[in-house]
Parts: sequence; C-alpha cells; structure tokens
Amino acid sequence: MAAQAFSLKQVRILSGPLKHAMELNGAYLLKLDADRLLSRFREYAGLEPKAAHYEGWEAMGISGHTLGHYLSGCSLMYASTGESAYLERVNYVLNELDLCQKAHGNGFISGIPRGKELFEEIKAGDIRSQGFDLNGGWVPLYTMHKLFAGLRDAYRLTDSRKALEMEILLGKWLEDVFSPLSNEQIQRVLHCEFGGMNEVLTDLAVDSNQAQFLSLAEKFYHGEVLNDLASHKDTLSGRHANTQIPKIIGAARQYEVTGKSKYGEISRFFWDRVVHHHSYVIGGNSYNEHFGDPGKLNDRLGEGTCETCNTYNMLKLTRHMFQWDAEAAYADYYERAMFNHVLASQEPEDGRVCYFVSLEMGGHKSFNTQFDSFTCCVGSGMENHALYGSALYFHTDNAIYVNQYVGSSVDWHEQGVKLIQETAFPTKGSGKLTLQLEQPKLFTLKLRCPHWAGRGMSVIVNGEPLEITAVPSSYVDIEREWHDGDIVEYMIPMTLRTESMPDNAKRIAFMYGPLVLAGDLGPIQSDEKEQQMLASVIIGTPDTITANLVPKQGTEARFLMNGIGLSQDWELRPFYEMYDRRYTVYWDSFTSEEWQREETAYRTALEANRQLEKRTIDFVQPAEMQPERDHQFEGEHVGLGSIYNRKYRDTWPNGWFSFVMKVLSDEPVALAVTYLKGSAPLTDFEITANGHPLGLGDLASEEMDKFETYMYEIPTQAIQGQTETTVKFSAHSGCKVARVAGLRTVRKDK
Repeated sequence: MAAQAFSLKQVRILSGPLKHAMELNGAYLLKLDADRLLSRFREYAGLEPKAAHYEGWEAMGISGHTLGHYLSGCSLMYASTGESAYLERVNYVLNELDLCQKAHGNGFISGIPRGKELFEEIKAGDIRSQGFDLNGGWVPLYTMHKLFAGLRDAYRLTDSRKALEMEILLGKWLEDVFSPLSNEQIQRVLHCEFGGMNEVLTDLAVDSNQAQFLSLAEKFYHGEVLNDLASHKDTLSGRHANTQIPKIIGAARQYEVTGKSKYGEISRFFWDRVVHHHSYVIGGNSYNEHFGDPGKLNDRLGEGTCETCNTYNMLKLTRHMFQWDAEAAYADYYERAMFNHVLASQEPEDGRVCYFVSLEMGGHKSFNTQFDSFTCCVGSGMENHALYGSALYFHTDNAIYVNQYVGSSVDWHEQGVKLIQETAFPTKGSGKLTLQLEQPKLFTLKLRCPHWAGRGMSVIVNGEPLEITAVPSSYVDIEREWHDGDIVEYMIPMTLRTESMPDNAKRIAFMYGPLVLAGDLGPIQSDEKEQQMLASVIIGTPDTITANLVPKQGTEARFLMNGIGLSQDWELRPFYEMYDRRYTVYWDSFTSEEWQREETAYRTALEANRQLEKRTIDFVQPAEMQPERDHQFEGEHVGLGSIYNRKYRDTWPNGWFSFVMKVLSDEPVALAVTYLKGSAPLTDFEITANGHPLGLGDLASEEMDKFETYMYEIPTQAIQGQTETTVKFSAHSGCKVARVAGLRTVRKDK
C-alpha cells in the first residue's frame, strides 16, 4: 500500500453540505423500524414476526437486501459520529439475526422468499438462471452479499464479536452449498447477479483468520466478464453495469490479500475504462442500468442516466486504488463523483434519494419514497451519506494526504497529531488547516492540487506565503517540523470551463471548480416539450461561451447567461443544489450561422409532424402506461426510458414488443415510426403488421439531429377488411430493437 485510509472513527465531518446530508441520512435511519426490516427473516426462520414487512422491494423476491444495507448504514453512522443511538440499532438487529440463525440450525440466515429451498436446489446441482433470477429467486446471492457486508461492517465498526461469529457460521453454510459444485456449475450460478461475494468472503478470511473463505472467494471468479478485463478488453457494452462493479471491488480486495497480480490488473483496467470511457460529467455511469459503447455517450442522455448504486461502488473501488498508488487522479475522480453525483442524489429537505440521477436535457430528478420503495439505491443511499469521511484523508508513516477539501477533522492518534479543516468548499476554493500536536513532529503535509486548478494554488503557513510549484492533479508537499497551533491556509482559484461529450465536441457541460453547473429551467410542472428542447440550445462556441456567464450578485457559484441562451438566458447553479426544478446539464452549442441552418431543419421537421398529425388514424406514445394499455402492449426483454423529454421503448438482445393499432379497412395506410437517431441499426430488427413484414421503410423527417421518423407502407392484405392491426418489433438474433419514441398509423399521402 502506498497510503492507508484513516478509520472512520478518526474522521469527523464538521460543516458544509456533506454534514447536512449526513444528518438527514442519520435521521432517516432512526425513523426506520428495524422489526419491519427483520420481518421476513423471522418468518422464514419459523419465528413470529414482530411487525409486518415493508412494501416495495421488501415485499418482493429481493426482500432482505435492505437489512444488510441498514446494518452497514447504522454501523457507518456510529463510526462517523460516535452517537450511541446507531450502536443500539446495530446490537438490536444482531440479536434478532442471532435468534434467526439459531432457529435455522445450520448457519443460514435469510429474508429471501423460498431461500432455504432455493439454495438446497443449487447444492444438488439444479441450477436455472436467465441473469437476474436464480432458480426462481430474484438475485439471491446479491441479497446475501448485503447481509455478509452488514455483519462485516458491524464487526469492524462497532467491535461486535457476535457479528463476526454469525458471519463465520453463514460463510460455512455457503461453503457447504458450493462444495459439491463443479466449476462449470458455479459459472452457471454466477450468470445471475451476485454482488461482491468475492469481496466479503475475502474480508471474512482476514477477519476470521480462516483461509477456507479465501478459497470460497476464488469460486466467485466470473470468467465470462473477468477474463476479458484481465486481457485488457473492454467488452462492457450491453452489460448490466452494477452487476459488474462489485465483482471488481472483490478482485481489488483479493489482490490486496493474496497479492495475485491478475486481480490488480483487472481492477486497474476496469477503473480506467469506466472513469474515462463510460462516465458522464457528474462522475456517474450507465444508461438504464447498462453500459454502452465506450466513448459513446451523446445519445445516452435521459432520465435513466447514472444509477446511484454504480457510483457508490465506483467510489469504493477508488478508495482501494488510491491506497495502492496514492495518485491524485483517483482523488480527482472521487471529488467529482462525491459532490456531483452522490451528494446530488439526495433531496436536501427530507433526505430521499435517487435511483437514477437524470441528465435528460430539460429533465428533473426523481426521488424514491423512503418507506415503501426500498430499491437498491435506497439501500446504498443509507451508506453513501455515512461514508463521506472515508476518503478525505490518507496517511503513510510520515505523511498525511489532504485529498478532499471539506469542513472536517482527522485524529492521527498514532502520531499524536490532529488536523482541523475549515472551508466553504465546494463553492469557494479556500480554507484553513489548524494542527494540534502533543509535541513537535516532523512529517509531510500533502495538499492535493485538483485537476481543475488551471491557475494553480497558493499556500500560506503561519502567515508566510510558501514558494511552491502547484501542478494540477498532483500534490503540494510541505515537509517540516510542525508545532501545536500551526496554521496552513490554501487558496485554489475557481474558474469556469466547459467539458464536452467524448463523441460530440459541441455538446457541453459547464463546470466551476469541482462543481457541475445546471441550468435552472423552472418548476417541474412545466411540460412544454418543444420549449424544453430549445432551452438546452446556446449560441456561441465552446471555447468562448464561458465569457458570457456573469456571476450572480449575492450568491456563491451561481451565474447568469448573458445573451447566449436561445429561448432565454438561464441561471446556472451547482447541480447538487438542484432538486425541485427542471434543468439541463448538457447544452448543444451552435454558432449563429449553424443555428440558422439547424432551425430551418427543425421547423421543417415540425411542419412534417403537423402534416402527419392531420393524416393520423391512431397514435401511441411508448412507455406511457395508459396509452400502452389502450393499445394492448406486449413484449419480452423490453426496455424503456426517456430522452429529450420523450419516452421510448427498446429491447435487450432478442427482445420484441407489439401494439394493436387502428387502421382503415378501405383505405391505404402507412406506419410512421419515430426513432432516437442512431440508437441501433434499423437492419437489426423487423417490423410486421399482422405478421406481414414492412421492410426497411423510408426516412420521412429528422428533428434537431435527435429523432428521425421513418414511413412504412402497410400491405393491403395485412389489413383488408379490418379496423386494427398488431404492429410488432422483433430483434434479430443477438440484436436489439432501436429506441421507438412514437408510432402512428396514417392515411397514405395522396
């Protein structure tokens, strides 16, 4: 290890937005009823539940996963605050789980429906999975991973010997399930999402000093994914993103414990590909839970961007990576994702959290309910906002790294040193570090110079300016004998800049220092789709636009556009502050001449749509509940989403979907289909009307280089004498159906 993280018990968050987020999270944890989270654990152990289970995911096949997160969240909050209320919750849950484990009699504990029978089937070699199901259960090993992690965190953070003893028994039960299985059978099991079982089993081996759990962790090597990464092949496109990240965290932990270089190579390559080729400006990744092609993000903006669980896990991985290499680039990414995704995922009044953090142009954040949803991101959210102290400071024997600028303190008790940081970060780039020492001490204070510090940074020690060379994405080293009361002041000038999409230099986001800025487009209730689309257009070039942003008087990190907004000039605010408004993070920039050409094409498309509407017999908006019911929607392996304020349907490989649409029995009819441009080759799927193929169709119109409408002639024999037809989209083998954002049957143009 090049550096070691401080224990959460040594770090305290003292002020700023992270402190507020932690307090909201802590209050939420104490509002939850542990007996309701334990309900199915007691039921499946043959004990009388003390309360009814919660609804949402806790009433489904994934029930029980939340309790693992809850145990981790309360343990983390106890370590981060020292408040006894969280320890009381941890001990209560552990006592209840202990009763359940003893009732089962074989080490097993579970809140998974039919969990005992399911794992007995697997042990016998009866293994059935299509990816998210295992023998009819919904990702049961994923749920078990959360329980293992909760027990581990309770042991490590609250010193509960009972938690470790229970985890050892649970580990031996799992070893018994897997011991009869061949490698081929295990790989079939691993086809279903299993979280980070390799991580928690490696940790269990260390905590228990029992090597058998290292061997069990090795069995969770998922060759289908990890072999490519070990060979430095990025085959992530199309894969469910958060199924993969915990596997890599496990590989990172295996590298640390076993020293096997293969695990290190997998981890480093994966981190680089995800951060530099699959991530958006806020530090999050994935669209509708899946990775896309590397470097292809332009057409993957919508309400389904940036699943929060993914970033929770990427930050876990980053903490490992920094300890290996102590490189500032890891801390740079951590800063970006922590302030612009994790913090931005929490509603700042009541503490609700986002599943996805929408980057839809003109979109808004959607927050899960706290007591009747219990999605994966509600669970990881219990931990996210308790983990802020975990990557602020690191150390070696003779150096301390200040990685993040947050109002906080760290007690380096091994060296008799305490450091207190006061700052208005992230809206101001200045702060002060006060050192408290038991006696004078020689060591190096390492201050990160962030990647965005284009104007460098300055440092003052005890009132005297320090001569330094501050290079972005590196460290300023201050080596000296430190004394009690020494004060270090830092100033990092924040500047405006733009960052472009990797595959579209003219689609840009604004940043101010570490912060992503979002344009405030008004109340969520506003639903003028044309207006919202045009709102994301700005006039200028990416390298000159920032000169037309003016600081808003009396505010921090807020700016007003000055003559560059197309529909109007908007206010830009830190993205993490945006929670009850429509916004845009990414903007399409045009010169005046380019917009004149684009506007002509846009108006032409609008007129073409108006003409289509006049000829329309029937119209259906995919992915909206009532229209789909009205049109008898059916499908398999189907996806949905929203982009540019328009909803759509698509499929996973080999999927299909259909609608029943009205036609005319005595007139020629055509089908008009609007696709998201470039979302999938139109040759990858087939469209039929009552079983009759419609061919490839003809391009009828385009809209702002985002949507395109194709016209398909419906054969007379497909609808003769009928008033409706079943329109079916079917992917060819191994392919997907493109994103369908609208379809209508129309009278043929005369």
